[in-house]
Amino acid sequence: MDRQEFKDVWLPHSDSFYRVAYSILGSESDACDAVQDLYIRLWNSRTELDGIKSPLAYGIRTVRNICIDILRTRNAHAAGSQDRSVEAGMSESLVDGADNILIRKEMILRLKESVSRLPENQKKVFEMRFFRQMDYDEITALTGLSRINVRVLVNRARKAVLRAMGNQYSIL
Repeated sequence: MDRQEFKDVWLPHSDSFYRVAYSILGSESDACDAVQDLYIRLWNSRTELDGIKSPLAYGIRTVRNICIDILRTRNAHAAGSQDRSVEAGMSESLVDGADNILIRKEMILRLKESVSRLPENQKKVFEMRFFRQMDYDEITALTGLSRINVRVLVNRARKAVLRAMGNQYSIL
């Protein structure tokens, strides 16, 4: 494949390659780097590309793999720097960790108290929805209530729990 054939086949798809890279990486500069890396790889293997029937599909798959490699590298570097920072500030993090543990324990106690005060039907659907991670269809099948009734009960229970906890914890 000569230079002109390469341009005619691969360059018209550059916008598609960029969009895929950007949707995976979420950064303009990283997406541009991924597309540039794609074109370098394609150019280096140009003699083997003659048999490709769908250049767009091949390019998208390749740029997706490049993006995955970039994310893995980024995560590996982040983990390494996190390990170094943990070692450097071990005593500081222990104090912060103890505070966080106490805060979590207090939050769990307040959550249990507020759920225990709910009416029985609200408590039942609340526990199914948030503690057992069930969806509305599963809850309706188990309780025999209508889907709308389940949604109303879950919403009322959620609001009551948030009010009882002082609206500090908007995790629900």
